[in-house]
Amino acid sequence: MKMEADNSGRGLKVLVVDDDQGVRDVVVRFLKTKGFKQVSSAGTGKECLELIEKEEVGLVLLDVRLPDIDGIEVLRKIKQIRKSTPVIMITGFPDEETTREAMKEGAYDYIIKPFDLFYLELILFTKIIQITSGKK
Repeated sequence: MKMEADNSGRGLKVLVVDDDQGVRDVVVRFLKTKGFKQVSSAGTGKECLELIEKEEVGLVLLDVRLPDIDGIEVLRKIKQIRKSTPVIMITGFPDEETTREAMKEGAYDYIIKPFDLFYLELILFTKIIQITSGKK
């Protein structure tokens, strides 16, 4: 029996960018258990931008505070390289001004750590539905 193509969005490449290796590992493992086959991670803004330049990424989970480049600046550069790439910002230090700036710069959503993985799943699948149905 031949299987149909996966239209669930789980074939989308997801990039997890966080300087905390533990957070990266948990999120990557969680996404893989949810059926995402293409999940990669980066610990710095530089690594993230190098990956974005080299390959098509369907969705980025991006920490606001990175050791080398501010997450908002990384978001701006992602949008310059690949304008349509959805980015969900993640932070352990909520700040209303940073949230507004991230949304103004094109972030899809803003999640505060520690976050519930099932909430993350809901946000991801909401965005994936929009992507696969052609809405942004």
